[in-house]
Amino acid sequence: MPFLTALRAALAWLGRQGTRALAVSVFFGLAVPQLAVYVKPYLGETVFVLLLFSYLRTDPLAFGRHLKTPGLAIAAALWVMVATPLLFGAAYALSGIRDTMPALYTIMILQCAITPITSSAAFAALIGLDVAFSLVTLIICNALSPLTTVALSYLFLGTSLFSPIELGIKLFFFFAGAGAVAFAIRRIAGTPWIERQKDTIDGLNVIAVFVFAIAAMESVPRHVMADPIFALELLVLIIVLTCVLIGLSALVFIRAGVDRGLVIGLLAAFRNVGVIMAALGSTLPDMAWFYFAMSQFPIYLLPALVKPLAKRLQRREAVTGA
Repeated sequence: MPFLTALRAALAWLGRQGTRALAVSVFFGLAVPQLAVYVKPYLGETVFVLLLFSYLRTDPLAFGRHLKTPGLAIAAALWVMVATPLLFGAAYALSGIRDTMPALYTIMILQCAITPITSSAAFAALIGLDVAFSLVTLIICNALSPLTTVALSYLFLGTSLFSPIELGIKLFFFFAGAGAVAFAIRRIAGTPWIERQKDTIDGLNVIAVFVFAIAAMESVPRHVMADPIFALELLVLIIVLTCVLIGLSALVFIRAGVDRGLVIGLLAAFRNVGVIMAALGSTLPDMAWFYFAMSQFPIYLLPALVKPLAKRLQRREAVTGA
């Protein structure tokens, strides 16, 4: 049908824009904050769809190879879920922000303790990094999360806003459900067909991320108008912390190669605050929603900067054999 052909072509074009489309989508979300009330109730479903796209964009053979030799992925997951939360949580606790801005402290601790974003593998695909390694590490991170997230919450907050059993069940059904749907699609349609739809799947991923941006941006204009200096300071802080996490992680795992080092950096820096908001949003203060919104800017904008850097470093690594 002409309409479906045109729609597929439009989605494929959007998918080929990759990181540029991601960067633009956050500003579209900022332009229509009034739509947030309609999409906020569907944050969980959006997270599920993004995870499904990650499975579909992953090479099953490469995925299997990483499962058979999971040493690096396990080390990366321990770095993401244990080491960096301890380092940054201690820094936040020592900074005094807990006494001056307790709501901000709470959401920052929860952010560094929660799992990476479920679209990590999809982002890795858009940037040109190792998608299978990203997905395997993400799965291990989520397997650790019921223990680490709760333990770190008790350590830095004195209580846990999550039940380990409930969190574990929720994450299991997210990953198992999305994996089952992806497996069914791949079995019915066939891997060659999935590979031919790569750009279309990326386009659908961009749309799903755009929906997520709409839900996140609702409180931004109001907070910026109320206190533009604080909004700017918070944005700069979030961007600096994100860049430090990416750079530090890539440096620690530099012997694993540029590709995987950057994957680990993105996993460590891009945390799934959406899970927190979906689970606890009604009980969290407005400041938490504002922080959630501001934390999306580096997630949407940095991949456009990381992609050319990754390509340059990968070429240099290939030439030098480092």
